[in-house]
Amino acid sequence: MSVHAVHAVHAATPKRFHVAHAFDASALPSRHLASLALVDVEAVAGGAHQGLPHDLYMVTAYCGEGLDCRSANDGAALRVVVSGLRSKPVHFDTQGRGQMAVATLTPLGLLRAFARPLDDLVDERLPLRDLVSAPQEALLHGALMDAASGPERSAVLGRWLECRIGERRALGWQAERAAAAAMSLLEAPGTPIEELALRHQVSRRQLERDFRRWLGLAPGSYARLVRFQRAASAVADGMALAHVAADQGYADQAHMTRAFGEIAGVTPRQLRERAHAAAALRAAFAHRMIMLPGASALQAVSARLAA
Repeated sequence: MSVHAVHAVHAATPKRFHVAHAFDASALPSRHLASLALVDVEAVAGGAHQGLPHDLYMVTAYCGEGLDCRSANDGAALRVVVSGLRSKPVHFDTQGRGQMAVATLTPLGLLRAFARPLDDLVDERLPLRDLVSAPQEALLHGALMDAASGPERSAVLGRWLECRIGERRALGWQAERAAAAAMSLLEAPGTPIEELALRHQVSRRQLERDFRRWLGLAPGSYARLVRFQRAASAVADGMALAHVAADQGYADQAHMTRAFGEIAGVTPRQLRERAHAAAALRAAFAHRMIMLPGASALQAVSARLAA
């Protein structure tokens, strides 16, 4: 895995994110790993942000004893956490200062890494020790803490994931089928489910059962997540809303606006306005996931711009 520097971006809010290092996405095994980065976090006075629905999985390691980031469903502070597909927005509160090593993985990547059904990961964050042994989690976290805080720290997480994926654990034909269908939808969310079922020589009902067991969603629901993620990223990048709607297969701009409201609770225009203040996190995720600042952070941005 070769290293390429990516321009660091700052978020001008009470909770600051700075992309200390990110691997160029073209250097990653794209069918498994979508992004890999190290992010500096400073939230001494606390801060909140909202994660929008997304179509990828995430492994996050918190490097720093004083850094605590959790959602309402989390228990004690977590050292390494695995986040599943997100079908609804979630709010995070952060305290302290430290670094996050973050990797985003495709459905195939996470199934290869952990070789278990992912149905209980939808809208959840699990401690890594729930998926691997506690000593394995401790070894990974220790290696991350011992590594230099630049490219090497993020590379430690990348090598660990690549090693697990490279072991090619047997998944079974049902899991392989669900993973292959998910990857097809990740590339082309408009693919009819009947066509995917025919491609894999099963009934639509059987494909839906496999998908729900291994990924936690029906294939149609996953396709909607992929379409939303693509549209949201394009909106955040500044593309004209009508063009985004047409490119992503919505009937029109009004249809896209309704879909955004149902899935994420924001309009495309609101997303664009708020995404600018969280550009650093978008950069860390290779622009594949979107985190929006909370209301207090937005007020701080407005005050700073008015000063």
